[in-house]
Order: sequence, then C-alpha cells, then structure tokens
Amino acid sequence: MEKPQKICKFFVTRKKRNCRMYVKEGEEYCGEHLKPKDIQEIPEEDKKSRVVCPLDRTHTCYAHKLNKHLKICNARQSKVEPYIEKGINSGKFEDSVEDSFKFLSTYSVSDILETIKKVNKVYEDHVNNQITDKILSEKNVEDEMTKPEYGDKTKKHLKQASSILGLLFNYDLVKPNTCYIEFGAGRGQLTYWISKSTENLEGTCLLLVERASPKHKRDNKLAKTTEVVQRIRADISDLVLDKLEVINKTTNVVGVTKHLCGEATDLAIRCLTNVKENQNKVQGAIMTFCCHHRCRWTSYVGKDFFMKNELTKEDFEIVCGLTSWATCGSGISREKRNMTKKEKDNEIKDTEVKEEIKITRDVELGLNREEKECVGRKSKNVLNWGRLEHMQEKGYNCYLHHYIDKSISLENVCIVACKNNKL
Repeated sequence: MEKPQKICKFFVTRKKRNCRMYVKEGEEYCGEHLKPKDIQEIPEEDKKSRVVCPLDRTHTCYAHKLNKHLKICNARQSKVEPYIEKGINSGKFEDSVEDSFKFLSTYSVSDILETIKKVNKVYEDHVNNQITDKILSEKNVEDEMTKPEYGDKTKKHLKQASSILGLLFNYDLVKPNTCYIEFGAGRGQLTYWISKSTENLEGTCLLLVERASPKHKRDNKLAKTTEVVQRIRADISDLVLDKLEVINKTTNVVGVTKHLCGEATDLAIRCLTNVKENQNKVQGAIMTFCCHHRCRWTSYVGKDFFMKNELTKEDFEIVCGLTSWATCGSGISREKRNMTKKEKDNEIKDTEVKEEIKITRDVELGLNREEKECVGRKSKNVLNWGRLEHMQEKGYNCYLHHYIDKSISLENVCIVACKNNKL
C-alpha cells in the first residue's frame, strides 16, 4: 500500500488550521514554511534551504535562487517612467476635502429619504428621457459569436464589445491614424476586436492601460502580427498621455472602456481632458459604466453639477450607496442561494436579528424592492449625468445610451463623447 504523503506541520493562525501543502521526503514543512536561514551559513551546494527576501521580509525564497528572485520580486524598486506623475488625474490638487467611505446602513433613514427626494428632482430636471437605446453591432464580433463552442457568459462579453464597436463606427470615431486607448484594459478583449475591425486602416495603433498584470492577455495574439500594440502597466490616476511617444506620433486619439470600475471612469475622463500639447488630437471616447458604489468625491468629475443642484458631499456618499439597489437582484447572496437545507437552517438561526433589523429599516424607508431598484437606477444615472456635463464643458458633444439590453448586463449605460456633431 502506498504511503500517504506528509502534510506541512506549520499552523496557519489566520485560518486556525495547519498548512495543507505537501512536504518533500525527510522534511516537516513545505517550501514556504521552511525555517529560513542566514545566507552566510548556507553552503553553495545546498538546494533546500530558504532565506528571507531582502526586499520584502514577509516572504522567503530558496537560497540558491536568490539572485534570480531579486530580479523578478514584486517588491523590487521599479523604474519611474517619464509618463508617470503621481496623482496627476486624481483630483486631489483641486479639492482639499478628504475622501471618506460609509456604508449606507450608517446613515439615518431621514437622511436617506431626504437624499432620495433630491435625486428624484435632479433626475426629473436633467436626466429623464435623455438616455436613449442605441444597441449596435460589428460584423467581426458578430461572426465570432456564431461559433458553437462559446457559452452564454462568453457571448455576453462579445455582445457588449460588438455594440461598443458599433458605436465607434456610428459616431465616426473610426478613422486612419488613430490611437485607441483602452483604460482598465484587463485581458484586452475590447482592444483585440478594435484591432480586427481597423486592421485595414492606415496608422492605427492600440494602447492598453492596466495597473495589474493579468494572465491570458488577448493582445499577446496581436503582438505576433503587428507592431502597433503597446501595453503599459500604470494606474490611470498617474498617467500623463502627453509624455507617451505613441500619442505624440499619432493624429487622432480615442478613449474606450468596458465596465471600468467606480472612480476609475472619472480618472480616465480626467486623463483624457488633462491632455495639453495633444488636446486637439483627442477626438472622443466611449465609456461603459460599472460599480458606481465605488466612486469617490475627490476624483468624481461631476462635483460642479452636484453642487449646482444643491447635492452635498454627504449626499454624494449616500447616492453612491443607493446605486447598489439597482443591481442587487433578489437581495440574496450567491452563497446563501447555494446553501444546503441544513446550512440554511443554521443561517436562519444566526441571522434572525439581522433580518428583523433589515425588514424594519425597509418599512421605515417605505420602499419595496422594485421601488428601491428604480431609485438605484436613477442614482446611477444622476452620477453619469454629472460626468456628461463635465465632458460637455470640455468641448465634447455627449450622449448617454443603453448600449445593450439589461438582460445581458444590468450595467448597460455608456457615455459617448465626440467632437463631431453626428447623432
């Protein structure tokens, strides 16, 4: 009978259990939890001993691989690129007020109802009937969706990309010698399809901006066939487009996003509107919104719109909380929906008081689930309208559209900003 493999003896305090990694024969701890030694005490032929990383003492590495580790360690000091200027697009230089975050549950019912009253008024005065349906498509993406191997989840993303591309064509934002910047690019799916749709246009270049380094990037496939794809790892709040060579070489600049989260949309808008030397090159942008509850007052570009309509910073924070009502679905978390009967019974016992408090609060608000969802959508679009007015003040013609059906995504609103007059 095969001898069972030993498990690491290290006790993980945070998880209140032993580490579950297997250990090598003759060892009691896994590679990560082997007791580190002093580098001076380890002979060259030793391939087992580990040392604390000198750049970050929270992790270790094998002593014989230390030099290689130091070259790739995430804690190493990276070169500061000329196009990085800390906080340039953050809004901190124009507002001395510190950002704060409070859960909606921390506000009184009277404060919430007062803000809802203001949201309803602003929505009726500015936003109502101004968001139009404009669900378009693009042939390359539509052809891709016919492949039988794609499931519903993949097709949802492709439908969104198809409509965004359709809007680019519809608003004459697809033209030769254009640099398309995808902010918060992630794996670069949107950029990939922009490349496919513009491959016959002369001078097209693609810039992906992402602060993380995700695996399975779609732009890797483009890199084999084109020299005009560039990915930079940067926070949008620190990015100076004027100092990028690719921007200085091109004739036109267009910004795009697909579900850019919370305040990152405001950072992207600031990044485009803060361009100085190349401002005439910026032809427009198409941005789809997401996660309004993660917006922040300092970076939000619609502060003037809020203050003009007697909405304060505290109102803004409540509005951000209200936006979550638009996408909360049944109100039951995925974890609770997947619980077994026994787990549900235990959960009911543990949460009876919480549920009672929640029900009482909803009764005090006087809103049912459908009414709360309506307030949530209005709150989202009041925030979106503030962004639209900011872009209009910067010289763009702006429109809000439902670019896909809400059965595809509840986050189905986008802003189109362009310098031409085409509707």
